[in-house]
Amino acid sequence: MINPMHIVTICGSLRKESYNRRLLGLAEAALVELKAEVDFIDLREHPLPLYDADIESENGLPPEIWKIKARIAAAQGIVIASPEYNGSIPGALKNMIDWTSRGESQPWAVKVIGLMGATTGMWGTQRMMPHLRQSFQILGGLVIPQQVNVREAGKVWNAEGILLDEKLPGSVEKFAREFLQTVQRVKGQ
Repeated sequence: MINPMHIVTICGSLRKESYNRRLLGLAEAALVELKAEVDFIDLREHPLPLYDADIESENGLPPEIWKIKARIAAAQGIVIASPEYNGSIPGALKNMIDWTSRGESQPWAVKVIGLMGATTGMWGTQRMMPHLRQSFQILGGLVIPQQVNVREAGKVWNAEGILLDEKLPGSVEKFAREFLQTVQRVKGQ
């Protein structure tokens, strides 16, 4: 790699001890090891109103959305780790996606996007992933086919957050490598 790639990471869970934040941490470490620069967007630091076209028409986009859109636009790729809530995308993540899709600038267009997810259920994030993938494809994102789906996350990390699954780091490293290779091909680096 000639120049370090600038990658934005986003966690779809707001919970402080989120399994998805832990999973994203593994991905961030792998990306840094592969010489990428990582910029984590913490949705907890960007409180947003629920998307409402009346708010948008009366006040324009919230200032927090402009900040998020600028960071996404500056990235060469985005990695998102998200739980599955009731078979679909968590509200905070979907709300951010909806807000960032508004206005003339479309930060998701032609961005390489990698998806990961962890839940405590036996199916992992299998039902949510197609919804998230479709949302980004509609916005012009290039979602890679590889994904990381962690099921029964309570058995993967212990209560103190210690990783118990010895195979997961290798899977995440492979995902990160394939993600960056796709970014290189798309961006012509």
